[in-house]
Amino acid sequence: MATFLYKTRGNSSPERKPRVYFTCHPEDFTKYFEKICEDIFATQDCAVFYTESMTEEIEEKYKESDLGQMNLFVIPVTFKLLSKPNRAMDSDFRYAKEKHIPVLPIMMETGLDSFYSAKDKFGEAQYLSPYVQDMTAISYEEKLKKYLESVLISSEMAERIRKAFDAYIFLSYRKKDRHYANQLMKLIHSHPEFRDIAIWYDEFLTPGESFRANIEKMMQDSKLFTLLVTPNLLEYVDGEPNYVMAHEYPDAKKAGMDILPTEMEETDRTELCSSFLEIPECVDPQENELFKKRLLDSLSKIAISANNNDPEHNFLIGLAYLDGIDVEKNTERGIELITMAAEANLPEAMKKLYNMYNEGKGIQVDYRKAVYWAERIWQYYKEKYGEEHPGTLTALGNLAFTYGNLGDHRKALELQEKVYALMCKILGEEHPDTLNTLNNLAPTYGDLGDHQKALELQEKVYALRCKILGEEHPDTLITLNNLALTYGKLGDHRKALELQEKLYALMCKILGEEHPYTLTTLGNLASTYGKLGDRRKALELNEKVYALQCKILGKEHPDTLTTLSNLAYTYGDLDDNQKALELNEKCYALRCKILGEEHPDTLTTLGNLAYTYGKLGDHRKALELQEKVYALRSKILDE
Repeated sequence: MATFLYKTRGNSSPERKPRVYFTCHPEDFTKYFEKICEDIFATQDCAVFYTESMTEEIEEKYKESDLGQMNLFVIPVTFKLLSKPNRAMDSDFRYAKEKHIPVLPIMMETGLDSFYSAKDKFGEAQYLSPYVQDMTAISYEEKLKKYLESVLISSEMAERIRKAFDAYIFLSYRKKDRHYANQLMKLIHSHPEFRDIAIWYDEFLTPGESFRANIEKMMQDSKLFTLLVTPNLLEYVDGEPNYVMAHEYPDAKKAGMDILPTEMEETDRTELCSSFLEIPECVDPQENELFKKRLLDSLSKIAISANNNDPEHNFLIGLAYLDGIDVEKNTERGIELITMAAEANLPEAMKKLYNMYNEGKGIQVDYRKAVYWAERIWQYYKEKYGEEHPGTLTALGNLAFTYGNLGDHRKALELQEKVYALMCKILGEEHPDTLNTLNNLAPTYGDLGDHQKALELQEKVYALRCKILGEEHPDTLITLNNLALTYGKLGDHRKALELQEKLYALMCKILGEEHPYTLTTLGNLASTYGKLGDRRKALELNEKVYALQCKILGKEHPDTLTTLSNLAYTYGDLDDNQKALELNEKCYALRCKILGEEHPDTLTTLGNLAYTYGKLGDHRKALELQEKVYALRSKILDE
């Protein structure tokens, strides 16, 4: 059986923290586990669970109690993960998809998009990449922070949820019976009377003095001590009574708690009474009515709240079931309760459903439902605060964005123009928020094929940002870069070049010529010179980029190798095929070493090498390499 371990920020207890599950190709664990944990802990105080062995299968009966209780799966994506049989893709990922548990793929290698997006792999799921150096994009760190904040419940929200429960039950069990613990919780919550009763249990913890005080506090706060009874409860560990026998049960007796022993597997009664003194009669949960009566008797002192008509209460309990906060995870029940709260016009609940359906977090993406809730949120704000309130305008902007996701770009444009007109009226056309709205209008015109209008709007945004923020402000530079790209898409490479040279000069001044964003801009400049036919200038700039990347990033960094490949291509364009061959061989050797000879980037380089041998007249060598590329691609991609 796969053994679960955990890692937390500062080696703290994982108790009551959001649960993240890390899984990967076995050979990738030592490369990426520590780095990804470090990135996660930089923004989230959560517990990252993983298995001691990345090859050992998780038994079906434990999947629900182990994997099913995770709030998020994190998977580093590599060529090995996508091309070789492994548990992470073949079992863990499939389970997450089936149960609609959010999955965060982190792209650790380049050149994998066609593999990644295959229907039997990740399909259309978005990934994050730590290696993208693009000044126009939000940084990897910021994207990771925002994603984790949107998926994992904050400690403040978790506290609100815990206060919404009517009462707590303390569930005591042996760790090897964890799958029974999940079954028992489901059974308790199958009775509507007990829906709002939380169940505290110590999940994946290994008992120790460090959290003994927490257990004692939870016992004090709990109204019932439920003892999960199986033969494992009678075992001794290294000749000593197990933790439940030695500590939890005696502490419950000492505290005078009501005790409800629940027999999940037939257990020797004589031995049970001997090891657990004065234990009450066991109840069989399969005897449904008797079990329910014993629970009701035990909880009779608790005033079960009639909260069905309280939208906020339903929302908070819904979140508890959605995220498994002191109850078993039950997505269907969670959505049902949150929907009840949303239909009662609770803004928090409507926003939660909008985000879930729009982004597929914990549920299947459904843009039609996302549009429905975005419309409801907008109507709520409009009726409560008026059409010109900032909250109403934000809601209308989200509605426009969601229509775009649905593919209805005409409707998206209509709403965005309405937002822009209102922003101009209320804030003025030079306000940063107004400019952001105008900036968002441009790509919508592009989606509708009106690139000339998109260009016109981008030029207006750029002119206004230069005037208000100055031409060296980050927002202005991003607009300048977008403008250059749009001119390039329209085939006006001369204008694109002019703007890129201006951008490069400003980047050198503000960030320095060795900053990764500056180098990306220089690489774009080289590409534009190539498109204009000035290959000598393209070569000069590519050599400069390569030298600086070797110095800053190292010779084996993916970005450095991409530039090396571009450099070889540029030498080939200039008919210096001997130099092109030398660089292609160097690039091929490094990619074989770092990525393996079957990686798509490596095979592309091998194809370039074959092409270069052909240009040099060595057709035998070219044929040999092309046959090798064909054989490897047939193996990996099928014929």
